[in-house]
Amino acid sequence: MPEFDTIIKDGMIIDGTRLPRFRGDLGIKDGRVAKTGRLKAHEGAKVIDAGGLIVAPGFIDLHTHYDAQLFWDPYCSISSWHGVTSVVIGNCGFGFAPVQPELRERAMLSMTRNEAIPLAAMKAGMPWDWVTYPEFLDSVDRHPKAMNILPFVPLSPLLVEVMGLDEAKTGRRFTAKEEQSVSRILNEAMDAGGCGWSLQHLGGMSIQPDWDGTPMPTDIMDEENILTFGRVLAERNEGFIQMTYVPDIPGAIESDAQTHIEKFYEKLAEVSDRPILYNAVAANDKFPGRHRRQIKWLESCRDRGLKVYGQSATVEGGFTFTFADWNLWEDVQAWKDRDPIARFRRQILAARAATEADLGAIEAEVDRELADAERFAETSPWPDPATVGRHVYHEA
Repeated sequence: MPEFDTIIKDGMIIDGTRLPRFRGDLGIKDGRVAKTGRLKAHEGAKVIDAGGLIVAPGFIDLHTHYDAQLFWDPYCSISSWHGVTSVVIGNCGFGFAPVQPELRERAMLSMTRNEAIPLAAMKAGMPWDWVTYPEFLDSVDRHPKAMNILPFVPLSPLLVEVMGLDEAKTGRRFTAKEEQSVSRILNEAMDAGGCGWSLQHLGGMSIQPDWDGTPMPTDIMDEENILTFGRVLAERNEGFIQMTYVPDIPGAIESDAQTHIEKFYEKLAEVSDRPILYNAVAANDKFPGRHRRQIKWLESCRDRGLKVYGQSATVEGGFTFTFADWNLWEDVQAWKDRDPIARFRRQILAARAATEADLGAIEAEVDRELADAERFAETSPWPDPATVGRHVYHEA
């Protein structure tokens, strides 16, 4: 009887431990690497020839928004194309549970705005056979997957579930009853498999707002409410946090509010005593030294025993977009005023009680505005050759 289920032969092995690469074989038993070295082909029930190939552990993508796509794409394309085998979902406080049936479309519309996920794809591909977060994870389990999934509990839908949509957007502090409810729901979600919680707090001029242009519930969330969720993790002595945080102070996004940001992360780290993923260490043309300060601060957190860890991109990301659907200038009021999608959403809000004829007229108007936006994009002059290769926001 073969000793191994599978042998991968003659590959260039990079094992992830920082050892130099080496050529060799891997013996796999019961889904785990059981032995490395030079193995005989007859020792494996199956043999894979990896000659000329790299053999390495799968990559872990810590920041994704595959919460919807995983239901119709088991490979979570395009992450899997690049060797990613494990993804973390529920980042930034965005997600689809807990969500009541009457708010399902509202939840999907939110993701069209802040993460540019097509509404038609979500409507066609999401089963919506859940309300609570444990039921959401049950649905994820029922669907075939080629990826490992690690789920954060997103706080935006949790706030709406407990406070109601309108109250969740006031930024007020929890009542005693609401604090008990959010703690219970978070505990139930983590008991079911949630790995911790996530939120985006970018203030009233959030760069990733809700579909109608208003801040997401967590964008203006009271800081004491955030600490409440930290205390839940402290009591459980498990779980971790992913957070993007800017204080809700006028002009904070445009200014360098790094001192305030650092102090709040440190306070949350002390209250929760759990690992916090700081999102994100990034170069910024307006504040060219900020990323160096962030790295130095993260080093000081390590030296002081605070569990704050930086996330960053190691390559410059480019975007292909049209002016009709671009969503990363949302903190610029002039852009929001010009944006036909934003105006359409405001019209829809004003027309909640409208007749079908009214809505048809609104849709016709937005079609005209989108056509105008596309014509503007097509007829806009090409940038000066001297600026080619610079970030698009240099031209904004």
